[in-house]
Amino acid sequence: MNEYEKELVEEYQAHFNKLYNSRYWLVVVNNHFDDIYSFFIYSEKVRGKIQRSYELVHFPRDPELYDKMIAKLKSISKLSIEYRDTRHLIHPGEDITHDTIHGHGRSTKYDPKK
Repeated sequence: MNEYEKELVEEYQAHFNKLYNSRYWLVVVNNHFDDIYSFFIYSEKVRGKIQRSYELVHFPRDPELYDKMIAKLKSISKLSIEYRDTRHLIHPGEDITHDTIHGHGRSTKYDPKK
């Protein structure tokens, strides 16, 4: 087992808590900006509004290493896996002008329309 596989297993066990009324899923990101792959675990309370994500591991973009890491991930988890690629970023639909969750509060000075 290489260092990335070991880190993946340790982080997965630390963050997959199997809490009641919680939903978990995995996200694999092909990050072209940093030239790495990243694996995340997401969790959300059923009917909850807040999602939490934890990075399990990131490693260089090497096809052989990627295949090995995906195989390891599938061997330790039966959670669904969502694949993302930074070359295909998705706009949320409209610009966010008021976001109380991420510390913007009521300030709109960053909004060019105001």
